[in-house]
Amino acid sequence: ERAEELQQQLEAIKGARGREAPTQQETPQSFWGQPFSQEIDETRVPPNFREIMVEPFDGSQDPHAHLQAFQAQMYISGGDDRLSCKLFLGTLRGVAMQWMATLPPRTIQTFNDLANAFTSQFAANKKKQLEVADLFDIKQSREESLKSYLAWFNTATVQVNDPDQKFFIKAFQKGLRASPFSDSLALKRPNSMAEIRTRAEKHIKVEEDQAERLAEERAQNRKNEGRAALPKGSNTKGNMPHEIAAFPPIL
Repeated sequence: ERAEELQQQLEAIKGARGREAPTQQETPQSFWGQPFSQEIDETRVPPNFREIMVEPFDGSQDPHAHLQAFQAQMYISGGDDRLSCKLFLGTLRGVAMQWMATLPPRTIQTFNDLANAFTSQFAANKKKQLEVADLFDIKQSREESLKSYLAWFNTATVQVNDPDQKFFIKAFQKGLRASPFSDSLALKRPNSMAEIRTRAEKHIKVEEDQAERLAEERAQNRKNEGRAALPKGSNTKGNMPHEIAAFPPIL
């Protein structure tokens, strides 16, 4: 009986312990370490705010290109400085996200602070910009159209570190092969690349019309050559004689 009584007491103690409220666990530290100011932390994303469509940055791309794309989207959506800081996090992946978590607490007061820290951290990935001298290496190939050459040259000028219209014009004319358009630029010197693009439009149209007519002429020549190769008295569908031989009489 004594043993049974002790067993009942033990069971009662276990039951009482099970009914006790669990001790409050210590709140884990924030993963981010609170790099943003309190004002940024308290900023809320508006319910109907336009989603930011930017290619995620994983630490391997050009940070300046990523910043430009993000800021363009924020400009379209109408986001302010604090909201930019918060939404920028959503564009980071992998190593970039891990870097963000290492920033000291309360060090980011503005988006400019965040942008400077971001570009400094990933500066090694910045795409090398072209020098003006590099433009003089661009040449229009023998079979290349004016439209293609102009597009290629325009793309290169955007990547030049120190844009100078005078050097752009010189480099463009130097790489342009002899043509009516090059003669036109020599007779009346342009003042800007914008003027060159405007004046090139009609020459591009002429080139395209000539190329279209030439293609039609070649197609017609091939068609005529095919007809000339057929034996006389044959049609083009099955080389069957035009004159049908008489059937033998039925006996």
